[in-house]
Amino acid sequence: MGIRYYAYPLAPEFVDRATEDPWAFMSDDPLADAWGPKESAPDMLYLDKCWRYLQRLTTPGVACPRIAYDLFEGDVTHTSRGWIPWIKVLTPDAVSEISRDLSLLDGDDVDALLARDDFYTTRLEEDRSYIKEHLRSAQAFTARMQARGWGLVYLIG
Repeated sequence: MGIRYYAYPLAPEFVDRATEDPWAFMSDDPLADAWGPKESAPDMLYLDKCWRYLQRLTTPGVACPRIAYDLFEGDVTHTSRGWIPWIKVLTPDAVSEISRDLSLLDGDDVDALLARDDFYTTRLEEDRSYIKEHLRSAQAFTARMQARGWGLVYLIG
Protein backbone atom coordinates (compact mmCIF):
# COMPACT_ATOMS: atom_id res chain seq x y z
CA MET A 1 0.00 0.00 0.00
CA GLY A 2 2.70 2.46 0.89
CA ILE A 3 2.97 5.65 2.86
CA ARG A 4 0.37 8.25 1.93
CA TYR A 5 -0.71 11.75 2.93
CA TYR A 6 -4.13 12.82 4.26
CA ALA A 7 -5.28 16.17 5.68
CA TYR A 8 -8.59 17.17 7.24
CA PRO A 9 -10.13 20.55 8.07
CA LEU A 10 -9.89 21.75 11.65
CA ALA A 11 -12.21 24.42 13.01
CA PRO A 12 -10.34 27.11 14.96
CA GLU A 13 -12.07 26.26 18.23
CA PHE A 14 -10.54 22.76 18.11
CA VAL A 15 -6.92 23.68 17.39
CA ASP A 16 -5.78 23.55 21.04
CA ARG A 17 -7.45 20.18 21.63
CA ALA A 18 -6.07 18.82 18.36
CA THR A 19 -2.57 19.93 19.31
CA GLU A 20 -2.87 17.81 22.46
CA ASP A 21 -4.52 14.83 20.72
CA PRO A 22 -4.37 15.08 16.92
CA TRP A 23 -5.57 11.49 16.46
CA ALA A 24 -8.99 12.49 17.80
CA PHE A 25 -9.40 14.67 14.71
CA MET A 26 -8.30 12.13 12.11
CA SER A 27 -10.58 9.76 10.27
CA ASP A 28 -10.56 6.12 11.34
CA ASP A 29 -10.05 5.15 7.71
CA PRO A 30 -8.53 7.95 5.63
CA LEU A 31 -7.79 5.67 2.69
CA ALA A 32 -11.50 4.79 2.45
CA ASP A 33 -12.28 8.51 2.60
CA ALA A 34 -9.87 9.14 -0.27
CA TRP A 35 -10.78 6.15 -2.44
CA GLY A 36 -14.47 5.84 -1.58
CA PRO A 37 -17.46 7.28 -3.43
CA LYS A 38 -16.96 10.98 -4.17
CA GLU A 39 -20.52 11.87 -3.18
CA SER A 40 -19.92 10.69 0.41
CA ALA A 41 -16.28 11.78 0.71
CA PRO A 42 -15.43 14.24 3.47
CA ASP A 43 -13.66 17.50 2.70
CA MET A 44 -10.03 16.43 2.81
CA LEU A 45 -6.72 16.67 1.02
CA TYR A 46 -5.36 13.39 -0.28
CA LEU A 47 -1.88 13.62 -1.76
CA ASP A 48 -1.30 9.90 -2.23
CA LYS A 49 2.48 9.39 -2.34
CA CYS A 50 3.08 12.77 -3.96
CA TRP A 51 3.86 14.41 -0.62
CA ARG A 52 7.54 13.53 -1.08
CA TYR A 53 7.65 15.38 -4.40
CA LEU A 54 5.87 18.35 -2.85
CA GLN A 55 8.40 18.38 -0.01
CA ARG A 56 11.15 18.64 -2.60
CA LEU A 57 9.23 21.27 -4.56
CA THR A 58 9.04 23.47 -1.46
CA THR A 59 12.71 22.97 -0.53
CA PRO A 60 14.30 23.98 -3.84
CA GLY A 61 17.90 23.22 -2.96
CA VAL A 62 18.18 25.97 -0.38
CA ALA A 63 18.85 25.84 3.34
CA CYS A 64 15.57 27.52 4.23
CA PRO A 65 12.43 25.90 2.80
CA ARG A 66 9.40 27.83 1.60
CA ILE A 67 6.58 28.50 4.06
CA ALA A 68 4.49 26.00 2.09
CA TYR A 69 6.89 23.24 3.19
CA ASP A 70 5.08 23.19 6.54
CA LEU A 71 2.14 21.50 4.79
CA PHE A 72 4.33 18.60 3.66
CA GLU A 73 6.89 18.42 6.47
CA GLY A 74 7.55 15.10 8.11
CA ASP A 75 8.07 11.44 7.49
CA VAL A 76 7.20 8.20 9.15
CA THR A 77 9.53 6.65 11.69
CA HIS A 78 10.51 3.21 10.45
CA THR A 79 10.52 0.33 12.92
CA SER A 80 11.23 -3.38 12.66
CA ARG A 81 7.46 -3.95 12.34
CA GLY A 82 6.54 -1.18 9.89
CA TRP A 83 6.34 2.52 10.65
CA ILE A 84 4.97 5.08 13.05
CA PRO A 85 2.97 7.76 11.22
CA TRP A 86 3.76 11.47 11.31
CA ILE A 87 0.85 13.64 12.40
CA LYS A 88 0.77 17.42 12.67
CA VAL A 89 -1.69 20.22 13.38
CA LEU A 90 -1.52 23.54 11.52
CA THR A 91 -3.23 26.61 12.96
CA PRO A 92 -5.50 28.83 10.87
CA ASP A 93 -2.73 31.46 10.70
CA ALA A 94 -0.22 28.87 9.48
CA VAL A 95 -2.68 27.58 6.86
CA SER A 96 -3.28 31.13 5.66
CA GLU A 97 0.46 31.71 5.17
CA ILE A 98 0.89 28.32 3.51
CA SER A 99 -2.01 28.99 1.15
CA ARG A 100 -0.54 32.31 0.06
CA ASP A 101 2.86 30.72 -0.55
CA LEU A 102 1.43 27.69 -2.37
CA SER A 103 -0.51 29.97 -4.70
CA LEU A 104 2.83 31.27 -6.02
CA LEU A 105 3.87 27.83 -7.28
CA ASP A 106 2.94 26.66 -10.76
CA GLY A 107 3.88 24.31 -13.57
CA ASP A 108 7.17 26.11 -14.17
CA ASP A 109 8.23 25.27 -10.60
CA VAL A 110 7.31 21.63 -11.19
CA ASP A 111 9.35 21.65 -14.40
CA ALA A 112 12.30 23.15 -12.50
CA LEU A 113 12.01 20.38 -9.90
CA LEU A 114 12.03 17.70 -12.58
CA ALA A 115 15.09 19.30 -14.22
CA ARG A 116 17.18 19.24 -11.03
CA ASP A 117 20.30 17.09 -11.09
CA ASP A 118 19.18 15.25 -7.95
CA PHE A 119 15.80 14.30 -9.40
CA TYR A 120 15.67 11.02 -11.25
CA THR A 121 12.63 9.64 -13.00
CA THR A 122 11.96 7.21 -15.80
CA ARG A 123 8.40 8.53 -16.15
CA LEU A 124 8.89 12.23 -16.75
CA GLU A 125 5.50 13.10 -18.24
CA GLU A 126 3.59 10.92 -15.77
CA ASP A 127 5.45 12.45 -12.82
CA ARG A 128 4.93 15.96 -14.19
CA SER A 129 1.16 15.40 -14.41
CA TYR A 130 1.04 13.65 -11.02
CA ILE A 131 2.87 16.48 -9.24
CA LYS A 132 0.88 19.23 -10.94
CA GLU A 133 -2.43 17.53 -10.12
CA HIS A 134 -1.57 17.18 -6.44
CA LEU A 135 -0.11 20.69 -6.24
CA ARG A 136 -3.43 22.04 -7.56
CA SER A 137 -5.30 19.93 -4.99
CA ALA A 138 -3.13 21.30 -2.17
CA GLN A 139 -3.62 24.86 -3.43
CA ALA A 140 -7.41 24.44 -3.62
CA PHE A 141 -7.69 22.78 -0.20
CA THR A 142 -5.57 25.36 1.61
CA ALA A 143 -7.43 28.18 -0.16
CA ARG A 144 -10.74 26.74 1.13
CA MET A 145 -9.34 26.45 4.65
CA GLN A 146 -7.94 29.99 4.46
CA ALA A 147 -11.32 31.37 3.32
CA ARG A 148 -13.04 29.65 6.28
CA GLY A 149 -10.36 30.71 8.75
CA TRP A 150 -9.68 27.06 9.59
CA GLY A 151 -6.59 25.06 10.38
CA LEU A 152 -5.94 21.44 9.51
CA VAL A 153 -4.55 18.21 10.80
CA TYR A 154 -2.50 15.97 8.53
CA LEU A 155 -1.09 12.48 8.58
CA ILE A 156 1.77 10.90 6.69
CA GLY A 157 1.46 7.19 7.15
